[in-house]
Amino acid sequence: MLKIKYFFFIIIFIFFSGISNSIADTKSKIINNLSSIETLEFEFNQIAFGKEENGKCFLRRPHFLKCEYFNSKSQKELIINKKRLVINHKRYGKTYHFPVSKSYFVDILNKEKFKDLVEKANLELNKNLYEIKYLAEEKGEIVFFFNKKSFDLIGWEILDVSGNHTRFEIKDLNKNQIIEKKLFYIGEVN
Repeated sequence: MLKIKYFFFIIIFIFFSGISNSIADTKSKIINNLSSIETLEFEFNQIAFGKEENGKCFLRRPHFLKCEYFNSKSQKELIINKKRLVINHKRYGKTYHFPVSKSYFVDILNKEKFKDLVEKANLELNKNLYEIKYLAEEKGEIVFFFNKKSFDLIGWEILDVSGNHTRFEIKDLNKNQIIEKKLFYIGEVN
């Protein structure tokens, strides 16, 4: 009887060790893929505040992001240039400034911060993608989605501290294209 209990203990230990190694291996592949990226260019669909929008983004690590919204009547664009996040509504002449530090963009743009976030987060396999779930009390919860075969980032969902839900889906991803720094120019602060 003692041999049977010992045998089951060994089987359970091997099973959970295998799962743990598999999770660590998957996270390692995601991190290696992310570490190889200097720039990204992609189209997106975003659902926020009950409104669906789409457009194109340009990302240059470690501090730059620009998203141009195609179907926005306000001719909206989002620009991150180091520590500044600006949402510009060209049609209405309105510009809103926010600190990047209060968003997950600072984690996405910086390779080391993204690596740390992935290592600390929970990983789940869901259909044909991996989900990396992370919670920061000052920012809310974020779930990153990665392609199961290529380990490419394919989107994220955020539930911020105010209870706002945003879903961001990436399409037509192009890695390590030449993107000029001047694309991310913000201009004078009002």
